[in-house]
Amino acid sequence: MEEPEDKYQRNWVQKTLLRFTSSKIGARIASRILHPLDKAILKASNNRSSLTSLLSGIPVIVLTSIGAKSGKFRTVPLLGVIKGEDVFLIASNWGQARHPSWYYNLRANPEAQLSIGKETGQYIAQDATDAEREAYWDEAVRMYAGYAEYKKRIVTREIPMFVLSPIKK
Repeated sequence: MEEPEDKYQRNWVQKTLLRFTSSKIGARIASRILHPLDKAILKASNNRSSLTSLLSGIPVIVLTSIGAKSGKFRTVPLLGVIKGEDVFLIASNWGQARHPSWYYNLRANPEAQLSIGKETGQYIAQDATDAEREAYWDEAVRMYAGYAEYKKRIVTREIPMFVLSPIKK
């Protein structure tokens, strides 16, 4: 049986960086460095380019949600699996013990804006069902093996997963 073609073609630098960010120390460093740099590059490029995408070869999805506590718009670059019109987001928080802030924002306010490349749209988030978690997880790990490493390290919580579907007008 033939292996499926890897749609995530990466060079050796990208593969090395992905392995590094999958490690405990790499995730810790990347979590503190990449988000601020990504936000600056995303702002300068009008949400079309990010350092993470350039370094990893993985497309970055820009999530804009309403802050659970502040009520203000919060924008964060994330990795996500795109299946048809839906987007699957994994709240791994770099393998840390706590959920990321954007998780709480989507729980409180499930309507959000996603920017994927040049396209921007309004989406509604819902918890992934068990079947969706299983269906999307393998694709997510093919995209970024760090998810599997994070899952091994996180023993205090289940990693939340959301499916975001476009809001039909």
